[in-house]
Amino acid sequence: MNLITVSNGRFRDNGSVFKIVGANNYYMAFTTPAMRAAVIAAAKIIGLNVLRSPAFLDAPWRGACFQSWDPATNRAEVNTGENGLQRLDHLIADAEQAGIRLLLPLVNHWPDFGGMDQYVSWFGAASREDFYRHPGIREAYKSYVSQILNRENTVTGRLYKDEPSILAWELANEPRCATPAVLIEWVLEMSRWIKQNDRSHLLAVGDEGHITEPFLQIPEIDFGTFHLYPEAWKKRDPIAFGLRWIAQHLEAGRNVGKPMLLEEYGITSKTDRNRIYSTWLRAIEEQDGAGDLAWMLASTDDETGEPYPDYDGFTFYSAAGIPSIYEHVIRFRHAQTPPRDENAGDRESSQLRGIDEAQQQKFHDP
Repeated sequence: MNLITVSNGRFRDNGSVFKIVGANNYYMAFTTPAMRAAVIAAAKIIGLNVLRSPAFLDAPWRGACFQSWDPATNRAEVNTGENGLQRLDHLIADAEQAGIRLLLPLVNHWPDFGGMDQYVSWFGAASREDFYRHPGIREAYKSYVSQILNRENTVTGRLYKDEPSILAWELANEPRCATPAVLIEWVLEMSRWIKQNDRSHLLAVGDEGHITEPFLQIPEIDFGTFHLYPEAWKKRDPIAFGLRWIAQHLEAGRNVGKPMLLEEYGITSKTDRNRIYSTWLRAIEEQDGAGDLAWMLASTDDETGEPYPDYDGFTFYSAAGIPSIYEHVIRFRHAQTPPRDENAGDRESSQLRGIDEAQQQKFHDP
């Protein structure tokens, strides 16, 4: 497995164009081995080549936590144990074994799983936007990120900054600020700092696409990201809005010569979802987009033996639930890779078709 690079506005794998067809999953970096394996297996069956999951967990989740405040040292301390970063070690190793790349955000704008609010609480700051301004918080973020980049994986023996299954780091998941100049300055500083510490991996902001061009102009930012949730954004015509949104962002990327990745999208309507996804995904294909990642893929919850709950209405579990994405995989990804045994894929997909879609929580619930 090679490190993914960027040149001439495209992702590259050992020089060849690398088109992304993937999905998000917010829990697989810190869940049990069985639940992690189930998500990776579902991704393989569908034919996905990238999964996006947080490399942060600043508050406990089912007994796991990546970092927490230590009153004795008066600082946030990283948990390197079996219920801490060793779980991320296994995700990185398992993804490599499966031939899947990882897109890893380093902090959450939203309070789910700790996020910026947790840092604000630790330092007694006034508001979420102090995350970008407070000197102590900025240093705490750098400290955590430094320990992530320089961590030696207990499974592979490599430092994270050398792991080939990591496609890219993201500064944050959906960062926002009432004063855009403050956020842009933060991105400038943190992107330069991360690139000084990890020159191998690609880097993105992880934003929704509302401040695209200023971010793309930053040399250390290798590609742009944008998200698409027309229902949550109160757009009357999801198809028309999505087509405009996609075209605008792909054009912005072409203007700067950097890939633009639709790294989150979702429709809650089970009736309309497949038709809308099909239209959006064909637009990305026709406009030579870099790729896309749906929100979100889940599988079995080993606490209940049932499908992991669909808390926000976007979750799918198999190709049967999103045939538009499966067809997109065949058209978009398989054009650049050797043909696979389609009958084998159908056989494997049938194993998951009995799973009914339930409800699950996003790691950025707006």
